Amino acid sequence: MFHSRVTTGKEARPMSAGELALREFLSHHDEALGNAAVLLADRRGARLLNAIRDGLEQPGSITHRLRRLLLQLRAILFLDEADEDEWGSEGCFDLLEPEDPIVPELCLLADGLDDVLRGAGITPSEDSRIL
Repeated sequence: MFHSRVTTGKEARPMSAGELALREFLSHHDEALGNAAVLLADRRGARLLNAIRDGLEQPGSITHRLRRLLLQLRAILFLDEADEDEWGSEGCFDLLEPEDPIVPELCLLADGLDDVLRGAGITPSEDSRIL
């Protein structure tokens, strides 16, 4: 029964620890990321998170497209001004006050995403940025 030959297909490949950690983080914080994306980027944030979810369901390694989408989500969470033109008037981040109780939660979520993106090699580590 357990003596059958094991064959590997194209989609069967070992995943790096960083990619596994990224997938686990996204799975564990899915609802919070969705709420933050909608709060900060409205419909664009919802579409972005749905595209990320679809990309994660595909077998194999993280694609270039999914990497780009993850970096866009990071930009939204960090309120990167470089993407302000792309967001247009849909973004709601200008409605947040620094004293708002959600701000620390958003910061923790953004930092956590940044950490796992670095671990997965999607964003450069701080050490490589210093050099």
